[in-house]
Amino acid sequence: MAFGQFKQIKTIISLFIPIFSRAGIKVMAEKEGIGKSRLEALSDGIFAFAMTLLVISLAVPLVPDGEAAVLLPGKIAEMFPEFVIFSIAFFIIAGYWLAHHRILRSIEYVDDRLIWTNLLLLFFIVLIPFTTSISGDYNAVFEAVLLFHINLLCASIALTLIWLYIRSQYAKLTNEEEPENRLKQFEATGRFRALAIPAITIVAIFVSFINPAGSMYCYLLIPVIMVAGKKSSTSCMVE
Repeated sequence: MAFGQFKQIKTIISLFIPIFSRAGIKVMAEKEGIGKSRLEALSDGIFAFAMTLLVISLAVPLVPDGEAAVLLPGKIAEMFPEFVIFSIAFFIIAGYWLAHHRILRSIEYVDDRLIWTNLLLLFFIVLIPFTTSISGDYNAVFEAVLLFHINLLCASIALTLIWLYIRSQYAKLTNEEEPENRLKQFEATGRFRALAIPAITIVAIFVSFINPAGSMYCYLLIPVIMVAGKKSSTSCMVE
């Protein structure tokens, strides 16, 4: 075989290597990993279950039928702290779900490490109704409120670990020929939120040493963080 023909064959083979490589990654992901759709379905179910369980902590006040018109308004007013904590926990879980959805929509495949990290997040998410119930019933008790904050901190850290892992394995978990551009967008949209939300929970923990009930209001900063993060990511992508 002439050297020129050998060089042409080598060139043709080199053109097909990227195609076979991408196909190989896809086959390996389908054989060795769980499809992303199944992981998303499990996650959505756990998030929905946790949000539904929150309302169980709101027990209906028991008053005599003949005195309901007089006593019930006062009993409902006494439940105001529980309503506040319920509302905060509900929208916090909704925020976690939204962040989780935005993180996973940028990839096409999952591997074992990502699956287990995701399960760790779901473990802390499903605990939120329990810690919400305790902190709602004993909102002035430091230990009860601290348990709630630690639960949210662990969930925030787990979500951040998912973002960091996908960031480090972005090319492996996507089917992009040139993933660099989408990786920059992924980093721009997630970096600020990945660091800011755990920071809010840490602030809430410190505030709980001074005012356990008031520390719950620290989470009202989360919508502000979301808006600021969106503006920050938009400016980064423009640059």
